Amino acid sequence: MDAFHVLEWNVPLKDEGKKLKSFLRQTKGMSSSTWKTVKKDGHLIINNESASGYDILEDGDRIAVYLPAVSFPSGIPRTPLPLSILYEDKHLLIVNKPPKLPTLPGRGQEQETLAGAVRHYYEKNNINASFHAVSRLDRDTSGIVTIAKHRYAHQRLAAFFYNNQGLKKYTGIVKGEWFPKTGTILAPIEKRPDSIVKQHVVTNGKNARTDFRVEQRGRGLSLVTFTLYTGRTHQIRIHSSYVGHPLVGDDLYGGLSIEIPRQALHAKELNFCHPVTDTWHKIDAPIPEDMRNLWDGDD
Repeated sequence: MDAFHVLEWNVPLKDEGKKLKSFLRQTKGMSSSTWKTVKKDGHLIINNESASGYDILEDGDRIAVYLPAVSFPSGIPRTPLPLSILYEDKHLLIVNKPPKLPTLPGRGQEQETLAGAVRHYYEKNNINASFHAVSRLDRDTSGIVTIAKHRYAHQRLAAFFYNNQGLKKYTGIVKGEWFPKTGTILAPIEKRPDSIVKQHVVTNGKNARTDFRVEQRGRGLSLVTFTLYTGRTHQIRIHSSYVGHPLVGDDLYGGLSIEIPRQALHAKELNFCHPVTDTWHKIDAPIPEDMRNLWDGDD
């Protein structure tokens, strides 16, 4: 297994004359903790020669940063489940999580988790990487989960989404025929003081914005596309319930149903800028069978 993750860039003309440290910290957004790790246990290379953070860059220089690999988190049992991989390279693994699978072990110390399935996949394929879920999904929500393989990718992507530079879209099936067709829900959210799980809308809560677009209506249901601009816990579930259209199957927020044994919510689309290559990507995850059957009215 490789002991390092290698980050590589060509220096553009606009960064000529900068110190290598400034290029990494300012231009490439490397955090102080990651920089300290590289200095202590990693390597800096310019044009195939060992370098230091004080070296002055020239247009066209080839930089390589060797970031020490971190072991997979301990305490996560290996889960021999197949992964539905939507995208993978040396820095990221993006998968389509099935419903009923938690991302990480919770209070119940689940033996089967997405993290455990990733551990199994890494070990089977001799991939030396950690597990940094950039955004988690509830156990019963299906769809796209982005996993950073090292701390730099995690730090950059987390900042990217925090600053609303990407786009996350979800498909949900809600109770009732929702009008109007499009709109925005602005309703702050915080944890309920009487619950260890449940959140609610409250005036002095954390800012939360969800855009919606009703794709279809029928049979007392609506098929809705939600776009997240903030990532509060249970945000879509709370916001849809708040406006009177709880997700079908969501027993926590008023959508209890025998038609589907989970909330009918799926993370279907992700648009993001790659944390290392700075290229834009669009990832799609097909709607799972249980939600297709629910909307089509199949038994």
